[in-house]
Amino acid sequence: MENTTTVSTSTRPGFAPGELRQALWHIMIAWFFGAGFSAIIGSAAVISYLTKFLNTDDLTFSLIMAAGPSAVLFQFLGAYVTERTGRTKLNFLIFVSIHRLLWLGIALVPLFARHFSPSARVWITAAIIFISAALANYGGAGWTTWMSDIVPGALAGRFFGARASLGLISMVATSYVVSAFLDSHPNQPWVYALIFTVAGLMGATDIFLFWPIRDLQRPRGQTPTLTELFTIPWKDATFRGFTLYLFTAWIAYNSMGSFLARYCMDPIAKQGLGMNVTLTNVLIFVLPWVAMAVFSPFWGRAVDRLGVRPVLLASSLVLAVSPIGWMILRPGWLVFTVIVCLAGGVVWPGFEQSIIYMQVKGFPRERNAVYNATYLVVVGIATMLGVPLGGVLASLGDWTLAALHLPAGISHYQPLFVISFLMRIAALLFVFPRLLPGSGRLAQVPGTLLREIADVLPFGYDLRRAWSRK
Repeated sequence: MENTTTVSTSTRPGFAPGELRQALWHIMIAWFFGAGFSAIIGSAAVISYLTKFLNTDDLTFSLIMAAGPSAVLFQFLGAYVTERTGRTKLNFLIFVSIHRLLWLGIALVPLFARHFSPSARVWITAAIIFISAALANYGGAGWTTWMSDIVPGALAGRFFGARASLGLISMVATSYVVSAFLDSHPNQPWVYALIFTVAGLMGATDIFLFWPIRDLQRPRGQTPTLTELFTIPWKDATFRGFTLYLFTAWIAYNSMGSFLARYCMDPIAKQGLGMNVTLTNVLIFVLPWVAMAVFSPFWGRAVDRLGVRPVLLASSLVLAVSPIGWMILRPGWLVFTVIVCLAGGVVWPGFEQSIIYMQVKGFPRERNAVYNATYLVVVGIATMLGVPLGGVLASLGDWTLAALHLPAGISHYQPLFVISFLMRIAALLFVFPRLLPGSGRLAQVPGTLLREIADVLPFGYDLRRAWSRK
């Protein structure tokens, strides 16, 4: 899809230039706190809590990790309200704030753990995660619609790329401090309570920073029925191809991604990598986030220049073959592990920025909330299927190794990595070709990235001149 948007910040409908700059500043800074929240609930802290404190097995772990995505159907209800009222701000502020603050409830579980049976702790945690996610999906259904009203199309790629970089700095710092704290006070209930309390407060701060930003009244027109919410987006061929590819790819990514940290934390005696929480967190989360912080703006600008299709294809190609690194990984291969994790962090922003651009500027402006709700529901279903699929495959891993007479020393997670690799390749070969229109070519992506990188280097002129001679 080619980017042809030419809206300038000085003529943005509904916002004076000064007001627009202030709004963009609030959106940028808010994510510093939101990213810290995401770093805690989406990294080694929660995995350590579920694995070491609640002692969940692979299948139970996968079901809890799928509890949040299973609430994604509330996106439809939120989109319905957005389309009916033409407003997005109030629902976002109220319900997403409560979603963030509910993590204070999870913080209470370890403090009062002695009053509950082990199974009750697990299911109380899962229930709070589900309710929190339901509120986030309902209240957040109109967020991308609101952002599409504010962020000029000509700046969307670079703005969200820069925003991602700022957030990733927060994620790296927060995640490292939390994991080091967990290792210095292993499996202490008060430590988990403190960490999840900080997460809830950081998350709520993110949302409160949106209060000063004005909500624009959108044309309401005829309010769609709930049935129409399911059907309107699927009539759009671009939406159909994009969403179906993300559905298949997301199942493959989530079936494997949720178990990488558990593979790292498993002791060597169980064919794991034998890492502590801090080293696991640094390799699986912090290193990729550092790479993402550096490269997100460059990928965002590449989307602005080339459109979504070539950028998404380039990043998807690398992500499709990345499980090979995990298939052959063995304990003690620290340098190799660093390379594999960094490579994923360098490439992932191309995938992520392509999705953000489609959500904010690629889907039709009319019924934008409906398109985004449908997309997020599809991705949520893919996550809901992918994570338990990984749990089942991990649970059957020992049986698979024995049935195939594979040599000793191979983790029961290895069959899962192989299947994820095959699913990624299948999605890329059979679904992606039907994805998006556009004339951008894959071969243009490396050159565009190098030119963008060269622009910020002191010796960038020589790089640009060398590339132009090719």
